[in-house]
Amino acid sequence: MSGKQLIRMEEVQLGGDEARGNVLMTVGKLLFWTDLIFLAFVYSSIKNGSLVYPIWFTVQGALALTLLIVGRIKRGPLSE
Repeated sequence: MSGKQLIRMEEVQLGGDEARGNVLMTVGKLLFWTDLIFLAFVYSSIKNGSLVYPIWFTVQGALALTLLIVGRIKRGPLSE
């Protein structure tokens, strides 16, 4: 069996926690990439004396990292 087909079979056979872990990781990645957009506004926000964007960036980054870690733990290893 080829490697690509084996990986696809593993993805199809994912159960409850594995699927939930994949969803958490996907949401975490989306939050992380969205957070990079707000990074463009952090400097100008600090320069103007406002802390809205730096706080938003920090909170959203921490949430994304938490979702990635929890998703990775729930998903576990894909190959056993």
